[in-house]
Amino acid sequence: IEKLDLKRWPPIAILPLGTGNDLARIHGWGGGYNNESLLYILRQVSEAYVSLLDLWELDITEKKGKRKAVKSFMNYLGVGVDAQAALQVHMLRESKPSLFFSRFFNKAWYAIAGGEEALKSSCANLSQHISLVADGRDITIPQDSQGIIFLNIDSYSGGVPLWSNGYRQRKWRRNRCYSEGNLTNHRRGAKGSHFPQSDCIEHFHNYYGAEDRSCDAKIPKPNSCNSPSSCQDGFLDVVSIRGTFHLGQIRVGLSNAQLLCQCREATVTLRKKVAVQIDGEPWRQNPSNLRIVRKRNRAVMLNRSVDNNGGMEAEVLKLLTWASEKDIIDQNQYSLLMEEFSRRIEQRKWHSQE
Repeated sequence: IEKLDLKRWPPIAILPLGTGNDLARIHGWGGGYNNESLLYILRQVSEAYVSLLDLWELDITEKKGKRKAVKSFMNYLGVGVDAQAALQVHMLRESKPSLFFSRFFNKAWYAIAGGEEALKSSCANLSQHISLVADGRDITIPQDSQGIIFLNIDSYSGGVPLWSNGYRQRKWRRNRCYSEGNLTNHRRGAKGSHFPQSDCIEHFHNYYGAEDRSCDAKIPKPNSCNSPSSCQDGFLDVVSIRGTFHLGQIRVGLSNAQLLCQCREATVTLRKKVAVQIDGEPWRQNPSNLRIVRKRNRAVMLNRSVDNNGGMEAEVLKLLTWASEKDIIDQNQYSLLMEEFSRRIEQRKWHSQE
């Protein structure tokens, strides 16, 4: 659709015929097609409402500065252990396609590949072989990390919410020798105004009050990890995993992914050959720079309506389309109204889940 260079993207509904179906899951179409009536599905499509989906571009540049390839993705990008397991399954599918004949057996092969990778630990010491820069800031990769995953949607490997259930590593601060930031008196326990104990710059902003913050201070920082996951906010959610066994623990609720940052763009530097995958398409990447940026256009997706409102959201879309076709509003106004409508629907969904 992107190559057609259309004036306006048509709304897209997803029939979940794949293995993981993560994109279908977050838009309410379920984790798999189970021979439901197509007429029933088409009725749901007619009552679906519209939301936007960020599209991302991966620019691969060799160490010598030569641009090697440009790839697109919309779900997630993985570097390390998850891509390595996906690559093993991909190679098996290419050599013996007859072994992949149902969703259940496809998932079984992924489980076997993950178990084999857990024994090999081929992506151990990943932090020594790659580096991450997010929105111009160096992001520390945990020493026990075996994989970094960039999420556009909070559904991974068949419905696992890595971001919303993840945790952020606690930062320990060292003890001070004197009073906590009191520059006029170095005696322990002296009275007076003290700066916050933490060295974090956000705490100094809190100390002086919100009214003294600059505009830049109010913009979400790439390492804040405070915002909920959204597929239309222009941010990628970056998490770290400790291996395929850790992924298995996350799937059954025994562990959580480690949150690293949220960013608008990122650059991953590979210093050795590492497995990489985008939306389930894996390959082994030579030492290079991987630059991730958001595309200008967004995809227009259809969400299955679960409310008993007779498809009111769908009627709003029809109204906007009618107004655009009748030249009541121009294309820019149409896009702005669509973006705001999609944002409000997403916020309502967040509030209903709280």
